[in-house]
Amino acid sequence: MPVLSGSSRAVHEPTIISPPAELDVATLDAFRDSLGDAVRTDGARIVIDLSEVGFIDSTALATIIHANRELRREQRELAIVAPRGTAAAVLLTLSGLRSTLAVYDSRSAALRDRRA
Repeated sequence: MPVLSGSSRAVHEPTIISPPAELDVATLDAFRDSLGDAVRTDGARIVIDLSEVGFIDSTALATIIHANRELRREQRELAIVAPRGTAAAVLLTLSGLRSTLAVYDSRSAALRDRRA
C-alpha cells in the first residue's frame, strides 16, 4: 500500500498520507503537494493518517476539507485516521467535522471500511 511523502501514483489500493508531527504554515506546502498528487491520481480512496500529528492549524484543516469536497464530486472517498484523544480527533470533534468527514480511530479500521 503506497505511503506518500511527496509523490503519488494510481493504484487500486488506497493512497495513504502520513503527515509530520505538526501541520502548520511550515509544513503545509509539502502536505498540500502530497494530498494534491493523491487527488490527481485515479485511485478511488485516500487515507490521511493523523495519528502522529500533535498540532494542526486551520490552513491544514481547510486543505483536508477542500480535498474531501473535490473527491466527493468525483465519487471518490477520503478517510481520516484520528485516534481518540489525539489533537486531530479533538479538533475534528470541536469543529463539527467528525460528522462530515469519514473519521476512524485507527488505520486498520479505515482500511477495513469499504466506504473510505
